[in-house]
Amino acid sequence: MESRTTPLYRLFFAVKPPALVTRQIDHFARTLAPDAQHVAAAHQHVTLGITTDAIDYPYEVIKTLRRAAGGIRAEPFDLLLDRLSIGGRSAALRPSRRNTGLALLQAEVERVMQRAGATARPGWRFEPHQTLFYRDTRPTQQRIAGFGWRVEELVLLCSHVGHTRHEPLGAWPLTGGEQYQLL
Repeated sequence: MESRTTPLYRLFFAVKPPALVTRQIDHFARTLAPDAQHVAAAHQHVTLGITTDAIDYPYEVIKTLRRAAGGIRAEPFDLLLDRLSIGGRSAALRPSRRNTGLALLQAEVERVMQRAGATARPGWRFEPHQTLFYRDTRPTQQRIAGFGWRVEELVLLCSHVGHTRHEPLGAWPLTGGEQYQLL
C-alpha cells in the first residue's frame, strides 16, 4: 500500500461485523481472489458517513462528533450482505435489498454529522457495501448465500490515509437510547 509523505486523516462512522463473520468474509475474499490486494480483516466495515480528508489531526472535529454521536437513537437490526459486486477496481459485498435498520441508522449519522458541522466528503453518497479487495477486473454481480450479523454498535474511526491504520475513536451501542462509550 502506498505511503504518503503528507499525512491525511479521514473520519468515518461505520458498522463492523463480529469476529467470526469477519473471519468468514476474509476467507471468502481470499478464496475468490488469492492474488488481490485484500482489505485487512480488522478494517472490514460498512461506512455510514465520512468526512473530508484533513491534513492536520482533527482533534476538534473528533470531540464534536463524539459528543454529537451520543445523541444517536437507533435500535439493533439484522444485516445480510448477500450480493457480490465486482466493479472495475474492487469487489464488495452488498445487501440485495434495502435494509430499514441500516437506512435509519445512516440517516441518524448524517443528521449528527450535519449538526456537528462536519464536512462530508465531496461526492460521497451512501451505497451500503463492504469492500473485500482491490484488483482491476471485469464487472460482474451475483447473488450469494451471504454473510449476516446482528448490528448492535456504531463506531467512529479515523483512517490514517495511506498508512493502513484505522484508529478507533468511539463506540455507541444501538439501544434506542443515548448510551455511548468513548475509547
